[in-house]
Amino acid sequence: MALEPSHWHGSLVLLVCALLTACGTGEQAEQLVASAEHARRNGQLTMAAELYHQAAELQPHHFQTHYRAALLSIQIENMHRAEEHLRKGLALNPNVGPVHVQLGAVLLRQGRREESRQAFLDALRCHARLPSAYYHLGLITAEDGDLDTAEPLFRQAIALNRRHQASYVRLGNLYVKQSQFATALDVLQRAMKLNPKDPTTLFNLGLAYTGLGQETHAVAAFTQAIALNPAYANALYNLGTLLLKRQDYRAALEPLTAATRLTPHWSDAWYNLAAVYAQMGERVNAVQSLKKAIELNPALASEARQDRDFQSLYTDAEFGAVLDH
Repeated sequence: MALEPSHWHGSLVLLVCALLTACGTGEQAEQLVASAEHARRNGQLTMAAELYHQAAELQPHHFQTHYRAALLSIQIENMHRAEEHLRKGLALNPNVGPVHVQLGAVLLRQGRREESRQAFLDALRCHARLPSAYYHLGLITAEDGDLDTAEPLFRQAIALNRRHQASYVRLGNLYVKQSQFATALDVLQRAMKLNPKDPTTLFNLGLAYTGLGQETHAVAAFTQAIALNPAYANALYNLGTLLLKRQDYRAALEPLTAATRLTPHWSDAWYNLAAVYAQMGERVNAVQSLKKAIELNPALASEARQDRDFQSLYTDAEFGAVLDH
C-alpha cells in the first residue's frame, strides 16, 4: 500500500533506525543511497532527498552523496538544504565548476544576488567554458539594468552551446528593451527552432512584432503564449492592449479582465480595461475600473483627462469625481 506524504517521515525514521542498527557506517550509507534511489524512481522525491541527506551525514567526506542530496533538495524546493550540501561538496572539491553554478542558481532563487554573482564567477575560474555560468551572469547583469554588459555574456553562452535556448530568449528580450526589434526577432526565431512551445519565447516574439508594427503576427504570438500558459499575465496584458489599440474592443475585454484578476495591483491593466469598457459603452464598469487604476496610481488621473478612449465619459459626473478624488 502506498504511503501518504504525511506518513513518510515516520516510516523514514523507522527505516533509518533499522539500517543504523543492522550495519556499519559504510554499509548504512550505501543502503540509504539505494533506498533513496528507489524512492526517487517511484516519484517520492521528499523521501529520496531526506535519505540522501542521512547518507551524507554518515559519509560527510563523500562528494557525490552531497551533490545528489543537493540536486534532490532543489527539486523539492528546499533551497536551504540544497545550499548546505553544495557548500559541503565544494569544501571537499572546490574546483568543480558545475557545482558552483548550482550554488549560484540556488542563491539567486533566494534573492541573494551578489553571493550568486560570485558563485558564477567562481564557476568560470574553475572552468571557463560553462555556458550556464555566462547565462546567469548575463541574467543578473541585465536585471541590474546594464544591458550593454549583459549582451556579450548571453552571446558567450550561445557561442559555447548553440542550443542554449534560454540565452537566445534573454538576448532577444534585451534587444526588445533596446528597441532593436529586427535583431530581437532574428534571435527569438532561433529560440523558437529549439523549443517552439516555450511561452516566454512566444511572448517576446509578440513584443518584437509589436515594435516592428507587425500587429497581426504579434496577436498570434501572444495568443499562442497564452494557450500554453493561460496564467501568463504579461502576455494577457499585452494582447489586450494591442487589441485595444486596434479597436477590437470585444476581443480585448477577455485578456485584460484576466490580467487584472491575475495581477490585481497592476494599475495599467485596470486603466486599459476601463478604456475598453468606455469604448464599449459600459459606463459603470469603465468608471469602476478607472477608479481602481487611479487608486493604485494617482498619476493616471491626468492621463485619463486627455485620453480619447474616455471621450464618451468627459461629461459624466462619476467620471469627473473619480479624476478629482
